[in-house]
Amino acid sequence: MPPHSPRITLLAPGCFTEIAAAENGVSDPSDTALAPDINDSVAVATKTQAYEQALAAALHQPIPDMGALPIAQFQFPVTSVEPMPEHCVCAELIHLHADRDNARLIPEAALSINEDEFAQLLDSLNALISPDGLNVHRNSGGPCYLTGMPAAALDTWPAHAVANGKIANFLPRHSDAGDWRRLLTEVQMLFHTHPVNAKRSALGQQPVNAMWFWGGSRNTQLLPVTNMVLVADDAYACGLGAALNLNTRSLASSAWTQLVQEYLQNMTTEDLITNGLVVVDLCAYAAWLSGDQSALYEAKQRLQEQWIVPMQSAVADGLVCEFILDGCEGQAIVERQASPNKSILPGANWLRKFVPQRFSTGWLLRAKDK
Repeated sequence: MPPHSPRITLLAPGCFTEIAAAENGVSDPSDTALAPDINDSVAVATKTQAYEQALAAALHQPIPDMGALPIAQFQFPVTSVEPMPEHCVCAELIHLHADRDNARLIPEAALSINEDEFAQLLDSLNALISPDGLNVHRNSGGPCYLTGMPAAALDTWPAHAVANGKIANFLPRHSDAGDWRRLLTEVQMLFHTHPVNAKRSALGQQPVNAMWFWGGSRNTQLLPVTNMVLVADDAYACGLGAALNLNTRSLASSAWTQLVQEYLQNMTTEDLITNGLVVVDLCAYAAWLSGDQSALYEAKQRLQEQWIVPMQSAVADGLVCEFILDGCEGQAIVERQASPNKSILPGANWLRKFVPQRFSTGWLLRAKDK
């Protein structure tokens, strides 16, 4: 193994999900176990509960609390051509599915909201809140942001981290968050009888009956980090990488062979990658959020073939010292080179050492059917 050989971290939320057998009999990659057990692996608990926290840990940064993630701070400059407003938070159109004493949050990705519906809902909302100096805006096809309201007391978790969960414990709880609680209620009242939702209900679609706000913290203190390569396309990851002056490569245009040639083969040069390579791939997470079972299966197949198997092989070949597969939900699998006398057991079912409760097959099937 080369001196100071790096570690590779793959952040892939959704990679530990279970998928029920499809009607055509095709099974989940974690059932067929495409990756052979060629290294010593161990499942470990992490201190992160969401992708943004896992990314901070992988980049050697302080891990923000879930209610104090600086998402807008780093994401906005990547997704908007406008200067960053003084007060800016992430905003997402959602469906709140009421039950006996609570409500479940169905994320925007599972609602199939078209551009005309977006425009009508946001126009109505801005007509309501603009007298108070507030505004919700969205670049075409991008995320929404609410500007104009200080976010110091906003302690909600990201919508994607609450997806399919009951929201009672995730509403703004800070004693000074009364304005945020009132805004949430006002939006629900506005959307309750909105023509967009009347039309959606008539078509058997879930109404867009609320908006979720989060991620407005601006108190993050970044630590210097060197000799780190970040491979990502997600706007938040790219924004954080830019703030840290990291060497950031596009996920879509990066192949494993290119990364090996550029960063992993010449480990004895002056350009040692002592802190390693971090790859962010949200394909499985996006499929899970949308409730698309087929897309989730395909995403896991691609993760396996494009990243997991080559990274395992890099460890086995001594090219890197460690491979960390982080599901970004409190668990990861760490692989190191196997001892010489270890036998290779193809088909080891290591992808399913942990299956987070909220990543459930039932959620996928329910979301797809609605």
